[in-house]
Amino acid sequence: LFKSEGNEVYLKPALQYVELNSAVDFYTIVESAARKDEVAIGYRIIKDYDNEDKNYGIVLNPLKSASISFVEDDLIIVIAHD
Repeated sequence: LFKSEGNEVYLKPALQYVELNSAVDFYTIVESAARKDEVAIGYRIIKDYDNEDKNYGIVLNPLKSASISFVEDDLIIVIAHD
């Protein structure tokens, strides 16, 4: 999985995985990433970009059933092959 010539961690626009401004659960994001041969491991919420208390907007291994709505600059964290 983590060979030097293999997969890497990427932050990609949420729009590539889900419809923006619509509530989805992380199961939906995992499925969308899987269809691209990627593994979704989290996300970054842009509005919390400078909030240390909210880990600068980064959420890893989120609760799969929790509902979230993404906006244009939000990112999905995936393991993928370039």
